[in-house]
Amino acid sequence: MGYRHTWKFGFLPSEIISRQIMGLLSKFFNNARKPEGFLGKIMVNGMNGGGHAAMANWALAMVTIGRDDQILDIGCGGGANIAQLLQRTLRGTVTGIDFSPVSVRKSTKVNAKAIQEGHCKVLEGNVANLPFDESSFDVVTAFETIYFWPDIDHCFNEVKKVLYQVL
Repeated sequence: MGYRHTWKFGFLPSEIISRQIMGLLSKFFNNARKPEGFLGKIMVNGMNGGGHAAMANWALAMVTIGRDDQILDIGCGGGANIAQLLQRTLRGTVTGIDFSPVSVRKSTKVNAKAIQEGHCKVLEGNVANLPFDESSFDVVTAFETIYFWPDIDHCFNEVKKVLYQVL
């Protein structure tokens, strides 16, 4: 005979634990969208390595970046991609934007030297309303972020607006 005692609320203790674990997992993975708090710090640190780094390295190998390019990294997360981009645009600038204050702080810390030298900026902002003039950037990147964009057509139009247009 197995243990079938239910608590006053009709749940087995294992069901309560499962719900708590699922709640924590859900909160952790939702933090990928907009890292917040302690779990957000863990998420942002993880963004700078592992599968994220491998995918970003592969993608960056496919992109031509000039020494003077102005680059925007949307959803800059932990700032590792900004650091990679800075190595490829030696006289240009890289601007990172993220709507998570946790991500902005981490990206700022990772790229502090380039920021101090005037080659980098990290801003809090949203892809749905990019705070840049038209044709401000030669290259725009967005690594593992577009599935979080609220209105993808509108957001891509925002990207198009700030991307330098060759006529």
